[in-house]
Formats: sequence, C-alpha cells, structure tokens
Amino acid sequence: MTVQGQEAAIGKALWHQVTTVVILRKNMRQKTQTVEDAKLRTALENMRYAACTPEDIKFLKSRIAGRRFEQPKLSTKEFRNVSIITALNAQKDRINELGSIRFAAETGQTLTDFYSIDKFGNPPDTAEKRSRGRKSKAFGKHVSNEISPTLQKIIWNLPPSATNHFPGKLSLCISMPVIIRNNNATELCITKWQEGHVVGWQASRGIHGQRLLTLDTLFIKLDKPAKLVKIDGLPENVVPITRGSKNIECTFSSDLKEYIHRSQV
Repeated sequence: MTVQGQEAAIGKALWHQVTTVVILRKNMRQKTQTVEDAKLRTALENMRYAACTPEDIKFLKSRIAGRRFEQPKLSTKEFRNVSIITALNAQKDRINELGSIRFAAETGQTLTDFYSIDKFGNPPDTAEKRSRGRKSKAFGKHVSNEISPTLQKIIWNLPPSATNHFPGKLSLCISMPVIIRNNNATELCITKWQEGHVVGWQASRGIHGQRLLTLDTLFIKLDKPAKLVKIDGLPENVVPITRGSKNIECTFSSDLKEYIHRSQV
C-alpha cells in the first residue's frame, strides 16, 4: 500500500470513530449583528437542510444587485473594497489583479511585487495518482532542482488558481485590503478568512536578480478581530504573517504540469 493509501485508511478509521457532529451556529468574528445579518444567517442555516422559508427567499431576492431603485448597487462606496465570492477561481484571480491596480491608483501608490522562492519539487506518489485515473507525468526528468530564469518567469506569472492557490507573485501596497488564507495562530486571531489591511513588510533581495524582492514578513492590521490582539513591539491588532513553504502543482496554459517547492507568504 502506498503512503497516501495508508494515510487515507488511517483517516477513514478516525472518521468512523466520530459519534457526534455539531453545526456552527455563531460566527465569533461577527459578534455585532444587524437585523439583516440575522436574516442572512438564518437563511444560510436553512439552506443546509433545503428548508428555506418564503421569508428567506424574499430576503435573498432583496439582496440581488441590479439597476432598479430598490436593488443594491455594487458601484456604491460601501462595496468598493469588500470581499467577493466567485464561481471560478480564475475569476477571483482576475478581480484581485484588477482590484490591486485600481486600489494603488486611487491611493496614489505604486504596487510593489514580491516573488516566491521556487525549486523543482517532489511529485506525490505516482501509483496513487495513476490509480485515480489522472494523466501520468514525466517524473524525475530534472538533473537539478534549480529552475532556469526563463521557466521561473513563466511560473511566477501563472495565476494562483494554476498553482494550488499559492501565488508566485504578490503585488502589494500600504493599506491594501487582504484576507488571511491559513489558520496560522487562532489565539492571535490569525485565522482563515480574517480580513485586514497591509501596514508594512520586511523583504530581502531574491536569488534571481538584484531588482526582485522576496517577502519575508507581512504586517497586517486585523479588521474587527474577535478580541484585542497585542504583540510586543507592534501596534494593537497588527500581526506578522511569515513565509511558509510547501510543494505545489503548477498547471501551464498548455495543460502540462510541473511540481515545485515554493516558499512564499
């Protein structure tokens, strides 16, 4: 049995020991609730059971954006920098790209690009992948784990949706709104989907040129955290996000795939 097969068997055994399942009824990051917030939460709960009431349907229809007078307008100021859930990750990538350019222009700033540190990585177990019916790939074809500058540039320019949502290039400026992607430290409110905005960073020169920057630490001020966060040496609610590393699968426009080990914030 492969390593992934063993992990899957262990996970299944652990899951079968679960006897009680609970549903989250209260979001601790949204303690302040308006009447409309409560209606939305109720509608979302009813959706889980396919049991929406006429009141739920009426409320959801009232939130559809449009041109009619009574409909919400996405062009209003309150929706200028809000989070957006899209149907496709490629749509999200493009919205983020255009939104970053627009935010920098509106605030009179220039975007600073930070590049990841990439090396050729190890692919997952080939037998496990082929058993799932996926295409075989040319494993072990690289003499060295170093990536050529030409290929590196192509990899950096791939959208996050083509690199397991671990971007090769981050374009940032001060005050830019961001969302934390991982549960790095729940006790410090550094949790997945926590919103905030950029207040600073620490960076160093990259390995592919003196002009390229690699992000070491990104400092984010949390927006409405569940509790007050105070780290020595930092202002209130300002937290550091450090660089992490993992193996990812890059999918090129030709549908060819390459595994790399990426280090990025």
